[in-house]
Amino acid sequence: MEHDNKTLAEKYALPEQKKQTSFFVKNWDDIVAAALVCFTFLFVFIFSGVFPTKWSETRLVNATQKMKLPVLASFFSGDLSQKSGGDVNVSPPAKIIAPSPQFIGDEMLDPEQFTAKSIFVRDIRSGSVLFQKNPFEQRPMASITKLMSSLVILERNPDWTATTTVVSDALIDNHMYAGDTYTEEELWYASLVGSSNKAIFSLAEAVGISRESFADRMNQKAMELGMSHTSFVEPTGLDEGNISTAADIEKLLSAALDKKEIQDAVLTQEFTLYSNEREKTHHMWNTDWLLLGWIPHHFAHFLGGKTGYIDASLYNFTMRAGDENENYIDVVVLGADTHEGRFTEARDVAEWVFQNYKWPVTSKKTE
Repeated sequence: MEHDNKTLAEKYALPEQKKQTSFFVKNWDDIVAAALVCFTFLFVFIFSGVFPTKWSETRLVNATQKMKLPVLASFFSGDLSQKSGGDVNVSPPAKIIAPSPQFIGDEMLDPEQFTAKSIFVRDIRSGSVLFQKNPFEQRPMASITKLMSSLVILERNPDWTATTTVVSDALIDNHMYAGDTYTEEELWYASLVGSSNKAIFSLAEAVGISRESFADRMNQKAMELGMSHTSFVEPTGLDEGNISTAADIEKLLSAALDKKEIQDAVLTQEFTLYSNEREKTHHMWNTDWLLLGWIPHHFAHFLGGKTGYIDASLYNFTMRAGDENENYIDVVVLGADTHEGRFTEARDVAEWVFQNYKWPVTSKKTE
């Protein structure tokens, strides 16, 4: 047995000189690469993920493969499919940016032909600004405020069938009286069809947060939407402290029209309330005269809008419209001189845009 063991030892033993020659002479490259492996690991741990340079990458891969460390080799080779533990790190997909409409007109529209103090027109798909006049001038937004109030109310998941009593606050309103009771759905439509101040205030009260917290959430939501030049103090728009810019209001309109509940309401032409307390009906028309056709237009598609007026703001209006190829634009008009003027100026600038810009074939539909 001792003889057999010795034979086995002799059989599997490597000559001392041969081991030295094989490891210390022929594999200097691997030794250097292995040292680089250790150094790089130390570097990675200290500096949070700094990878080896292109100069040493091949040597590191070869060395780790020869050392039978395939996971380490895949780490340095960039093949992370073999990386153990956690998800595979991959680059995010490239953001697809739609091509902008191209101006094909003879000359740009003169902003000074409009009485509105601020105008802003943006292409929905590409985000391109197609026309503007003082887009970053802060102005009172009046009842356009109700779009933000509606977004905050929707966050609170209102019970549309629940009944709510109209607030007793002394608010300017032509549609309802303090103490009347309506469903939250009725108040919703009164807010966005007839722009009822008492209706939106009653809904804000009904969703279960304080008035101060409601205004705070309106401002937080504005920041989330990127409306950095906007401030709210209450939900109706009666207070001139609710200020914004035409560029910011376009962001608000876009967010609001993404909500089906809001779009359905602003596209409702008329609405009728019934007061059980007074046993009377009250009919209201939408305040958007373009929707009603009282101001004629040639839009192939009209997706709704919102009006606003107080003495400090003059006449405001924002809307979304589209042409026959389903190219959509948002339009904001702030501070027009007359009630009708806000609609005609929004219409005129929108129709000019559709006539003087050409959309790429790939941008026919909004997403």
